[in-house]
Amino acid sequence: MNCGTKFAFTGFMKKRRFNLVSCFLFFVSVSFSQVKKGETYEFKDVYDSAYGINVYEALNMGTGGDSTRNDAKGYAAQGWYEDFYPNGQTLHKGYYIDGQLKAYKNFFENGQVEREFKMTDLNKSSMNVFYKDGKPRSIIAYSDKNAIKEEDYFESGQLEYIEEYDKKGEFYLQRKFFNPNGKPTSLLEITDQKRRLYSSKEYYDNGNIKEEGPMVYSEEVGDYQKNGKWKFYKEDGSLKEEKTYAKGEEGD
Repeated sequence: MNCGTKFAFTGFMKKRRFNLVSCFLFFVSVSFSQVKKGETYEFKDVYDSAYGINVYEALNMGTGGDSTRNDAKGYAAQGWYEDFYPNGQTLHKGYYIDGQLKAYKNFFENGQVEREFKMTDLNKSSMNVFYKDGKPRSIIAYSDKNAIKEEDYFESGQLEYIEEYDKKGEFYLQRKFFNPNGKPTSLLEITDQKRRLYSSKEYYDNGNIKEEGPMVYSEEVGDYQKNGKWKFYKEDGSLKEEKTYAKGEEGD
């Protein structure tokens, strides 16, 4: 295959993927008027204080779910379905193909969107989760069913943590945790993607740095290990000691 043919083929495949997604979204919008009435649930039966309204995640193949929803006749659900709260407020509105969700929204009893899932490509999707007041709770990007980037927020709106992986979901690009006041508690950032090298920092509650140094990702043990010279500090910020590590093992 010459270069011209290769580029033409690549362009054709990208266009084909775009057309398939566009056709799916058009089909979904056209069939939206044909929403089937589903079930009625109490809020307490579908809501988890830690994870929100996540009872539908098992039906979401885009995030790894492998369960299916059946209609009243026992066949796999097809098209739009809408579930409700006892007060008549919409709980869930989702589009199903062969019993599995492809796009959907869940709602709180007050009508506020609790989460929204949608496809952005044949292999890519996104999930936005919200608090009852509409502030973001989680923003997640998926690729081939793997969460490759996730941001979680405190109820105040302050970022709590962010995790981002490489395209295959094998190792971190960054991992950061923060206090409710916005100060960092732990920072891990990649410095050399080819060699899987990182810069790591840990902090005291008062915001002062606790320890810092380089790390390396070991495929053998599937973990991140201290590797090189590390500095350790007292709570007042003064240097306490320095140590040298080799793949997690302290050296001389």
